[in-house]
Amino acid sequence: MSSATGPRANTRAVPRSKVRGDIQALRAAAVTLVVANHLWPTRLTGGYVGVDVFFVISGFLITAHLLGELRRTDRVSLPKFYARRARRLLPAALLVGVVTLGATLLWMPSETWTRIAREVFASAAYVENWALTASAVNYSDRGQAATPAQHYWSLSVEEQFYLLWPLTLLLLGWLLARRVSGRISARPAPLAVALLVLGAGSFAFSLWQTTTNPAASYFNTFGRAWEFMVGALIAVLAPKLGAWFASTRLLAVRGAFQLLGYGLIALAALTFSESTKFPGPWALVPVVGTALVIALGPEIPRWSPARLAESGPVRYLGDISYSLYLWHWPVIVIAPFALARDVGSLDKVLLLAVSLGLAALTKHFVEDPGRTKLFANARPRRTLVATLASVVTVALLAGSLSFAASELAAREAARVEAAVGSGCFAAEALSPAGKCADPFGPALFPAGAESEAPWKSVAPECATAPEERQILARGKASYVECSFRTSETSSDDRPYTVWLVGDSHAEHWKAALNDLGRGNGWDVRYTMQGGCPSVPTTLVTAFGKPTDSAKQEACSSWITEVSERVLADQPDLVVVSNFASAEEVDDGSGRPQAEQLAQGMSATLQAWADAGSDVVVIRDVPTAGTALGASCVSQKGSEPLACSAPTAEVLPADPQIAAVKLLGHPRVRSVDLTEYFCVDGTCSGVIGGLPVYYDGDHLSGSYARSLAPALGQKLGQALNVTFDAPEPIRE
Repeated sequence: MSSATGPRANTRAVPRSKVRGDIQALRAAAVTLVVANHLWPTRLTGGYVGVDVFFVISGFLITAHLLGELRRTDRVSLPKFYARRARRLLPAALLVGVVTLGATLLWMPSETWTRIAREVFASAAYVENWALTASAVNYSDRGQAATPAQHYWSLSVEEQFYLLWPLTLLLLGWLLARRVSGRISARPAPLAVALLVLGAGSFAFSLWQTTTNPAASYFNTFGRAWEFMVGALIAVLAPKLGAWFASTRLLAVRGAFQLLGYGLIALAALTFSESTKFPGPWALVPVVGTALVIALGPEIPRWSPARLAESGPVRYLGDISYSLYLWHWPVIVIAPFALARDVGSLDKVLLLAVSLGLAALTKHFVEDPGRTKLFANARPRRTLVATLASVVTVALLAGSLSFAASELAAREAARVEAAVGSGCFAAEALSPAGKCADPFGPALFPAGAESEAPWKSVAPECATAPEERQILARGKASYVECSFRTSETSSDDRPYTVWLVGDSHAEHWKAALNDLGRGNGWDVRYTMQGGCPSVPTTLVTAFGKPTDSAKQEACSSWITEVSERVLADQPDLVVVSNFASAEEVDDGSGRPQAEQLAQGMSATLQAWADAGSDVVVIRDVPTAGTALGASCVSQKGSEPLACSAPTAEVLPADPQIAAVKLLGHPRVRSVDLTEYFCVDGTCSGVIGGLPVYYDGDHLSGSYARSLAPALGQKLGQALNVTFDAPEPIRE
């Protein structure tokens, strides 16, 4: 491109350098946005768009490189291309992965080792995005703490693009090329059209999946491919763009549009948030912004603030952006466990400094030597074999960590077995008949084990209902049928049938109901919809975030179908529980929120009771958050009462109970198990040596099971019947 000059000094261009300053500036901006968003998520709420900036840059640079080779040699050497990518990316990525495994062994709770090991291996194999996609489609995983390898999802998407794009480009070149002096020359116009078609297909897929499955769409390679193709399109058109800009000499106009590009990226970073439908249509904002900067660069008018791109610190930050991206996230995730406390504002500044230092060292001693010296004169096959060997090595290390986790889990199971029946284990420590001297004593077992997730409480007697009887929640099967009848409890008569209905706070009672069902020969039915209270009224906020029309429709249609199915089934008992204090509805009346929730719920409860079912609402448990939850127990659980809080601070009023009182129906009752969480105005995240919570608001599976006798007694008292107590937990 020309460095066109005008008559005035302030319209002259900054000289062009070998490494494009504008692209280095974009890299620096992208990594700054991502790191700032991860350190201060409530201040730079849309900083995650930095990843989209990286995607466009990658699409441009890789396509420009491939087209250059194709035009020069009439071919692309795929082994050499893949070997160069391996030397460029793998040394630093594998180093961070191995260090992450070591830091996990040193500081992270053993309950997290298996999941982290699995994700580190997925990262080394560049399939982390698909691992997260599989997790993201399950709403309940919203409570899982992030792993230190989770950020590799974007690198996995990039590597998959690098794997497929050369093949795609060669195919397009073969289909669209023409013979010129015996060589194949890519034709820009047809190739650009092909890219537009492919990109439009990917964009349409992204729009569709963002609407139907927003969590999974964020990580899906096919829904992100269009962002790379925007960069690729600029690379294809670069010669034409350069000639046009050189002939028009509109440097001032170009400078204005460059600033517009940076402005669009900043706008997205400052205004987007977790509630933004992303990627979807909003991803166009940072993508178009990045495209403008790349397409109109690298010449920058003297008057433009974008000249900062030429400054040394910005260029250097761009240079180390890859290593900084790799290091910053494990540093952020592991630091609270290494420090054994939550990180404060000063800590975050220090974490940033540590990340920058590690990035600089990795850039100079790993990245650069890996790119220029490692297997520099070797055949591509040797590099690729070494790459495979490195991935296998990481797999073995990850497997070793996972094996160590299983060994520790077996030891902990033995400790549970020894503690059962002691009178001071889990919920029995707070039994009115118990004599436990220190029910809130230190944790005997770590918190946050993956097996403790409420949605992992799957009994062998339960199965997902067949399609003809299925109830869908946002397109996913949500209806499970369990038969706990035995030869002793079965008969020709209809078994006692129990339905459990609600959001994920109903799900954490599954473990207890499974044990009660097994001890009493019940048939149990489950249907849960995460983030949806059992109210047919429009849901406007869930967990502090506004809901969109798709979520509102999903909740409304789900509870409507559930209500009809309960009426048709006429079970003996319907058990209901919701995280209602974290959800807001709007019935259009303008009444206080508690009244709207109570009124909406009471209508549903009355319909079931009038049809002949007993209905019992379980009062919601204390909200753990950081005061009582797994994160606190992991860091401070060995200290007496370190994870405790006043009851008034963690036990908000429950609209479900207000609904029961409002209704006053003789067949609609409530049970309250607060006494098994709080004593004398204090609630604890550790009871009887057992962590109470799996995360920040869901009960751990083990503690829920320990509540089965108390729940059975409370249900029996509410219904004026007697249920058999289940066997105590032994694993």
